[in-house]
Amino acid sequence: MSIQDVPLQWDLGPLDPLAPLDFSFGDALFDDCFDDLAGPAGTETGAPEVIPPDLRLLAVTGLAKRREILETYVRQELGRVLGVPPHTIDTTGLPMNSLGVGSIMGLELQRRMEDALQVEVDLQRLLRANSAAELIDCLAGQLGDDEDDPHRRASRRPAPPQAPAGAA
Repeated sequence: MSIQDVPLQWDLGPLDPLAPLDFSFGDALFDDCFDDLAGPAGTETGAPEVIPPDLRLLAVTGLAKRREILETYVRQELGRVLGVPPHTIDTTGLPMNSLGVGSIMGLELQRRMEDALQVEVDLQRLLRANSAAELIDCLAGQLGDDEDDPHRRASRRPAPPQAPAGAA
């Protein structure tokens, strides 16, 4: 007897190979699979909410305090995009790429920081920073009134154009 003489029996049971599979989320098998993706209560994407610092406070605060406020903010933003607790982020010893910040995350950080702080954030500088502290120093220089700070030369984002008086 050879292998060709043995009849093949394909017992697929109730499965029809051409029928679409139904993996409904109401099935007990899948009830707990996606619970951790929902994130903390009150957030849609699971990312924690980041509250940006008050720009008026930053403008009148001394450089040391401004750096402290911005370090908290930058840690929160980094924690949000990297999906880690902010207190675990090393702001002084690791370059941004070693923290896990690549081009896509860098773009998100750039957009979020520019919108929140109303300053221009250079993406290349952000991605090539030797540490998050270097980014914090740059932001602190842009947001204060310290004329001798080298980062002060970086331009603040211009205010949106105003409509001419009398224009309707």
